[in-house]
Amino acid sequence: MRLTLKLVLAFILANATLAGVYGYLSVRREVDRFRKQAEVKAQELSLALETPLIDAWRKGDLRGMREWLARIHDAPQESLHIRLVLFDDDADPDFRPAAPVWQWTAIFIQEHDLLDDDEPDCLYVYRRAALSSDRKGWLEFTFPKTALKAEEREIVQRAALLVGGMLLISGLLAVLLGLRLIGRPLEQLMAKARRIGEGDLGGPLRLRSRDELAELAEDLNALCAKLADSQDKLRQEAAARIVALEQLRHADRLKTVGRLASGIAHELGTPLNVVAGRAGLIASGKLDSHEIAQSAAAIKAEADKMTAIIRQLLDFARASAPRKAPTDLRTVVRQTIDMLDSIARKQKVELLIAADAEEAVAQIDTGQIQQVLTNLAMNAIQAMPDGGQVRFSVGHRAARPPAEGTGSPAAFYAVEVRDQGVGIPEEHLQQLFEPFFTTKEIGAGTGLGLSIAYGIVQEHGGWIDVASRVGEGSCFTVYLPQGANA
Repeated sequence: MRLTLKLVLAFILANATLAGVYGYLSVRREVDRFRKQAEVKAQELSLALETPLIDAWRKGDLRGMREWLARIHDAPQESLHIRLVLFDDDADPDFRPAAPVWQWTAIFIQEHDLLDDDEPDCLYVYRRAALSSDRKGWLEFTFPKTALKAEEREIVQRAALLVGGMLLISGLLAVLLGLRLIGRPLEQLMAKARRIGEGDLGGPLRLRSRDELAELAEDLNALCAKLADSQDKLRQEAAARIVALEQLRHADRLKTVGRLASGIAHELGTPLNVVAGRAGLIASGKLDSHEIAQSAAAIKAEADKMTAIIRQLLDFARASAPRKAPTDLRTVVRQTIDMLDSIARKQKVELLIAADAEEAVAQIDTGQIQQVLTNLAMNAIQAMPDGGQVRFSVGHRAARPPAEGTGSPAAFYAVEVRDQGVGIPEEHLQQLFEPFFTTKEIGAGTGLGLSIAYGIVQEHGGWIDVASRVGEGSCFTVYLPQGANA
């Protein structure tokens, strides 16, 4: 409906402009015609009156001439006033021209014989008349503009009636045709567009007209058909992808189960062999009481070792929810250093900390984060058989999580654990956080520590990054969110 009204208003404005231009040109044409008729009539009358005027001048009867000219004005067939005028300063006031004094020069010298600029009600025409060889007079013809004004009013009235008629007709067209031919089809098209936006692609739109709106409706119907086909294809592809994803997940679970089984078999194989051998010796009855006690102690030690391995496996598979509280990470790092200082000194390793002066308060489970830092520190100590330094640092850093390929960096706390050890080969970096993956000798580690540490940091909304070079050392960076990212 709004579009229809806009079109009607534009149509009315254009027609009103045309009507105004037509009225203006018509008025100008009538004015020009009135001026031309006045000039022609003044010229004809001046030629006819020239001889009587000269005779009256010779007889000295200008008063009689003036009265005779007045009688011409009083005649019913004439609509003008004729006077004899003289441009003399000492002329009789009855013979002074009606034009203002400042225009006398233009009339007398430049022979401007038509003046109507300063007189809205009449038009003055001056025609020169040679009264004698040394005397010139002027005939002043005064044409009233009554008829011209009436004609102008009639033209304005016709233009106003024309505009009013167009306004009425346009309004009727807007109501009768605009709503039917434009308004209703547009409403149907908009309703169809809204249904498409809401996902309803059914119910084709059929318009009875044979114009561009009907073509647009057919294009929308064709678009809906194509979108419906595309949606069906997407559903089929999505279903196929879900099936493939489930198969991949199943294969990944089988792979994980295989690794777990392999790791458990590898880690429990040696203790079980020891337990079986010691139990066989005890069962043989060939051992004395002291040897039986030693075998029992060995069996208990191996059983404790297997219990620890199984507990680590359960911790990896069934992590408990962290109990977070605001904690300064610098304090956690210092507590970790104090706890591991004696172990580090035995390995000729020095634990150092470099923290920013600004506090680094994060929402963390202190025990779990300390477990992560302890694991990283122990790995760093074991990576330096000849001793060295392990440097801890706590600071603020803008980073982007690995899972987010794009987006602006966010604010995180970064806790670095940097060693001077043997380093990690590049081909092993991608497997460091996989369960049961380890580069240590058999019996020196289960391969679950880094996996558990990474899972703890992930539950805190962060991640662990690693950079290493063989022979130069490694640097593990724990990212924990701060502020609104926590």
